[in-house]
Amino acid sequence: MSSGDRATVVLLQAKQSLGTVGLTEFGAAVASSGAELRILRTGEVPLVREGDAPLDGIGDERIAEIDEWRSLIPAGTTAIVTNDEYLLGLAAQLCDEINLPTPLPAASLENYRHKGVMRRALEAAGVPVPETLIVANGSIEKAGGCTGFADDELVIVKPAAEANLRGIRTEKFADVDLDGLGDALVERLLEGPQYHSEVLVTNGTLTHLFSGLYIRSLLDLTKGGGSGSARTDPATETQLAELALRTCTALGLDGTFTAHVEYLSGGDTFDDVVVSEVCARASGGEVPFQSREIAGIDLELLNLRIQAGLDGDEPKIDADASGGWLWRVGQPIAGADRIEHLPVDASFDQIRLGGRARVTGRTRAVLAALELLAQANEVP
Repeated sequence: MSSGDRATVVLLQAKQSLGTVGLTEFGAAVASSGAELRILRTGEVPLVREGDAPLDGIGDERIAEIDEWRSLIPAGTTAIVTNDEYLLGLAAQLCDEINLPTPLPAASLENYRHKGVMRRALEAAGVPVPETLIVANGSIEKAGGCTGFADDELVIVKPAAEANLRGIRTEKFADVDLDGLGDALVERLLEGPQYHSEVLVTNGTLTHLFSGLYIRSLLDLTKGGGSGSARTDPATETQLAELALRTCTALGLDGTFTAHVEYLSGGDTFDDVVVSEVCARASGGEVPFQSREIAGIDLELLNLRIQAGLDGDEPKIDADASGGWLWRVGQPIAGADRIEHLPVDASFDQIRLGGRARVTGRTRAVLAALELLAQANEVP
């Protein structure tokens, strides 16, 4: 590196906004290391999820088309990082092009990125998945023991390589144009409890951090209702930790990264739980808030810091701490009075999406509070 080439960490962002806390702390960590942070964005979505206030002083922000990004990577670049699912492959490719090390799981990235590939890999390893039709270029492959769907049956249709509920819809199977789907999945609609697990993969070793119960389906957000999650009960968390290990082992444990595992179920017992999808990045939304309460660290910050090779605090799990949240599109969260008797701390505010509630305390109390808030925000 010449004397005129300042050490620079390049952050890529396109379709997935970051949390303000994680990004701010990452910018500070980069600066403390003596490097500069350059942020390359497409401008498709805001840089951060919360509020409209600009984040001054975090880094040198450039908005450009992805094809222009290579010309905007400084000669002194020491790391290229991202928490954007749509850019994980590009970040790994750019690192390879300029001979930069990266902990991104390049060898298994497609397993985590493409839902059709993911379903096949999980089923081959004996991991339970939903009954699914995997549609690719006109061909149809069955997974999860699928025997087909009745014409009047509601199914979930989702693109194979999207995230954040983009393109997902529920419709009668008779109305699904299989020939026109392209690259997609059609799966059985499961209306039992839904869960998620947050894990850290470290070169072949998986550490379970915590698991949450979705208080209502995320699809309820599209219907005007509320949805959120809180840390699940200890017994279920133990079972989910084991399933998360099986899941990520089947997809690949190369590299060092945080991962987010989503589960569905069609009944009330753990035997009904199936793995819906997995991503090789830190989950967005309110999961970083949960991770700060439970693990003492923001998972988005942790994932970016790992990619940049920066030292910092490691997760330290509080066995009974919980962070719960509820969102509602375009509407404030109702029901604050319903949880006043519970031993929890709660805040209610507005973000770009709409209303938000955050609840902290011991696991059992937070679960009770979130259920009461979800009831108060149901749509008739």
